[in-house]
Amino acid sequence: MKKSVYWISMLLMALFLSVQTAAAQNSQALSKKEKRHIEHLRKIKERNMQRAASRSYYMELLKNRYFVFQADYVIGPNGASFGVSPDINFFSLNGNKTTLQFGLNGQIGFNGLGGVTTTGTIQNFKFNAKSKKNMEISGILNLQQIDPGLPPHINLFVADDGTGELDIRLASGNIVTLYGQIVSPKKARTFVGHNFMIM
Repeated sequence: MKKSVYWISMLLMALFLSVQTAAAQNSQALSKKEKRHIEHLRKIKERNMQRAASRSYYMELLKNRYFVFQADYVIGPNGASFGVSPDINFFSLNGNKTTLQFGLNGQIGFNGLGGVTTTGTIQNFKFNAKSKKNMEISGILNLQQIDPGLPPHINLFVADDGTGELDIRLASGNIVTLYGQIVSPKKARTFVGHNFMIM
């Protein structure tokens, strides 16, 4: 009985060593091209995991209506485009409460920042994450407005990395487009000007 246990353990040991040797030879037998291909696949998998985590993070901000969209580039209704400061050009949403602010450094405006700061609420809020390219929210802003007329309608398209495009359709039918990044309000670095009030 002891002899058979001894021979079985010796056989298992030999089998284990031969499997390890074969695995080591197999890894050494890979060509440079095969190693590069395996490394390339590993990097793709890593990027996909990072992208999925990033998408999930920004999706939560959008779904929970808790974010700040900071703009660094604007295209006006007449097609003129210019870079702007994200700390004073933003759209924020906290539940149903919204703030929309425009400002130009060194200019005089209603809000003290060379532009306008207006607050209000959002109605008909819709969230859509069916597209693989973008997540989207839309709604109608009930803001304290400068011009009377229909309240502005917004569409915000956000990529997996949090970069986005905000389209604001004004009462006149003109569209102002802002490009920038969404962030959690806790991480936003914004300066809010004086709220514009209609008298």
